[in-house]
Amino acid sequence: MIVPFENELTERTTMNNLSYRRLAGLTLGCIMGVTTMGAQADSELVDLLRILRTNGSITQAQYERLLSDANSSDAKKTEQTTSKTKSGKKGKQQAEVETRGGLKVKSADGDFEFELGGELWIDAASYQEDVAPLGNGTEIRRARVSLEGKVFEDWVYATEYDFGGNDAEVKDAYLQYDGFDAMAIRGGNFKEPVSLEDQTSGKAITFMERALPVNAFAPGRKIGIGALSGGKNWSAALGLFGESVGADVGGEGDEGRGVSGRVTFAPVNAKKRVLHLGASLASRKPDDDREVSYETRPESHVTDETLVDTRGAINDVDNTLLYGLEAAYAQGPFSVQGEYLQNRVERMDDSTLDFYGWYVYGSWVLTGESRPYKGSRGRFNRIEPKGRGSAWELALRYSTINLNDKDITGGEESNLTLGLNGYLNDNVRIRANYILVDADPGKDGVRDQPEIFQIRGEVYF
Repeated sequence: MIVPFENELTERTTMNNLSYRRLAGLTLGCIMGVTTMGAQADSELVDLLRILRTNGSITQAQYERLLSDANSSDAKKTEQTTSKTKSGKKGKQQAEVETRGGLKVKSADGDFEFELGGELWIDAASYQEDVAPLGNGTEIRRARVSLEGKVFEDWVYATEYDFGGNDAEVKDAYLQYDGFDAMAIRGGNFKEPVSLEDQTSGKAITFMERALPVNAFAPGRKIGIGALSGGKNWSAALGLFGESVGADVGGEGDEGRGVSGRVTFAPVNAKKRVLHLGASLASRKPDDDREVSYETRPESHVTDETLVDTRGAINDVDNTLLYGLEAAYAQGPFSVQGEYLQNRVERMDDSTLDFYGWYVYGSWVLTGESRPYKGSRGRFNRIEPKGRGSAWELALRYSTINLNDKDITGGEESNLTLGLNGYLNDNVRIRANYILVDADPGKDGVRDQPEIFQIRGEVYF
């Protein structure tokens, strides 16, 4: 305790005979020892110096200098401790949290990260009917929640669940290994690598719905395993696939299986100028029922009606083969894109059916932004408004499909679509499409020419 120590010092008057040099050395030693004891000892140090000053062992000037030295030493120690904490050598680092465009969390060591996001699409459509009853209405087109992230640098995962429409369903659900230099390996439920427009995220496609032949022929998501590779100007993907999550194959027979691949090349890939070329191929054996069918809505999802449809199953199918060619060119705010898809159905009796379709469209971003392009995946990303303002895009598309061949009369359809997109900010987009439909002949063998006007609000979080 301090008080007994003070009494002892009072009684020992002989301390005044010590030289200042010896006393100062002793005092400084005490100071250094006490400062290493932490904040609890600070008051005791001050009391010691005060006693020495009171008994005349040190002068007022010496007292103030020694007290200043002690404070400087403590401040230096605090600074060093803070520096070590920031550098991560002895202090705990904080996880990084970002809320822009979703909730993103990254561990302090960088080994773990995840991003929680979602999207909500609300549609409204008005139909000027001709023959088929389409029905005006509204719907929750999408209500998705997604979780994606990384584990120990090389492992990537993604899950997405859609609550929109009448049936909730799993979308993406896969695990990917990025530890190889040449490629990534992905397994789970994900899109087969077919078609530029199908590989482009719904967040980034130019029109409210994908074109007629893409909707009808693209295989979409299936459970499988695949390899992906790419560089600045090229991409390649190949995979083996079964059925999609929740597919009802029934019975004890085998489910369908297939292989698909896609390659792309961008001989020009500059910041505001892109030339994209690509090709894809998908082969599939159906399940033991050996049946396939093809249909598509008239590029509007509010209605359940289809104007072209193979009307049930095509029987005795041995194999299907889908070919795709794609091209796109973008320069500044202008871009054009087109695809040709042909689907061959090979029957057990060696006869074949050939269905096909194609589309082409042009777009102009009125506010000057360019469509971002990712060469390593061979696809375009979502337009981002410059600064804090909004971006506006005007687009025109022609698409066509033919589901007639031999004994199958699924119909023919051609659509002309005018689209307007407003990218209000990073999280909100509005869209409007006006569609002139010409099904000639339609699935029932009669011509049907409805007109469609539809709008959508999209929110991303």
